Amino acid sequence: MKIQVIGHSYIGRAARIKWAILQKYGNVNIYLITPKIWPHTLKVFQVEFESNAEYTLIPMNTFLHGKESWYFYLSPTLHMDKIKPDIIHVEQGTSAISYFQTLLLKKIFAPKAKTVFFSWQNLYFKYKFPFSFFERFNLSNSDYAIVGNEDAKQILRKKGFKKPIKVLPQLGVDTAVCKKLNSTNLKKKLGLRSFVIGYLGRFVEEKGLLTLIEATSKITDEYQLLLVGRGKLKETIINIASKYGILDRIVFIDTVPYEEVPLYLNCMDVVVLPSLTTDKWKEQLGHVLIEAMSCEVPVIGSSSAEIPNVLGDAGLIFKECDSDDLYEKITMIMNDEKFKAELAMRGRERVLQKYTNEKIAEETYKVYEELLK
Repeated sequence: MKIQVIGHSYIGRAARIKWAILQKYGNVNIYLITPKIWPHTLKVFQVEFESNAEYTLIPMNTFLHGKESWYFYLSPTLHMDKIKPDIIHVEQGTSAISYFQTLLLKKIFAPKAKTVFFSWQNLYFKYKFPFSFFERFNLSNSDYAIVGNEDAKQILRKKGFKKPIKVLPQLGVDTAVCKKLNSTNLKKKLGLRSFVIGYLGRFVEEKGLLTLIEATSKITDEYQLLLVGRGKLKETIINIASKYGILDRIVFIDTVPYEEVPLYLNCMDVVVLPSLTTDKWKEQLGHVLIEAMSCEVPVIGSSSAEIPNVLGDAGLIFKECDSDDLYEKITMIMNDEKFKAELAMRGRERVLQKYTNEKIAEETYKVYEELLK
């Protein structure tokens, strides 16, 4: 089967692992189309090449790159006339112009190809024209949907999408990289000496960091709070931590390269994701939870959105915004080494069962088989 994949997420090598795995399936050929450049708030990403990749990477010039819903490819055929795909897999969301472009070209150059799209959208809202038109067209011309969370599935049903839907994360975890590591040297460098409560992500209000600060302010035993990331909320965190008298317990680390994330996670005795549900945002997955579990670090997440589904019985859930409940969950792990070790084991096992790149590739392949029956 010839699979044409289209998505800006695959400009970097690390995100393409599932496609490399799928390419090794005996009857699969992957043709991966991605923009040549993608501006981000932190930097401008350029497509990364691999000399030994078995899939076919086709970087293309784009217009309005950096705007996920708006951008499109400067190509009259998207190589469909040469690839002649059996399946076209677009990972840009329901209203994306690039998906609309793909479906129009499919009608001309690959009319028999099946189509599947990916969506993270876990909040219901109605688009204004022209995106309302793009979404209606895209949904009515799609054969299958893969969504990153249960809420996204319910939203598609509410919008009238009656075709099959599979809940499956877009990206998995490389368990050979995200694993238990000796972090002694890094902990020494960071001045970490006691029980370490960790957070890794954006410093923004919806991530619930103020709930975490309030919860940790109640702890009387020795601990340190390792916060890895950056964002506009940092000054507020500093002010509130000073008010509670715990600023000296906090170690701030700026955003670290992705390849260093496992080592920083291994510095933590527990990882907390205290996300909040807002009118405009809620947690789509919480990928850091999967990475932490893969590193055999116990995890605590709020009851917001997809977090309970991700953790299952492999982590602790506290009621979002409830600092007392979060305090109790943290101290449960602090005060019980046996329980801490059990959670670490459960987490790694859950990742191996559900969230490896190999598992994501396997489940994606099943979608393709179903489409071509």
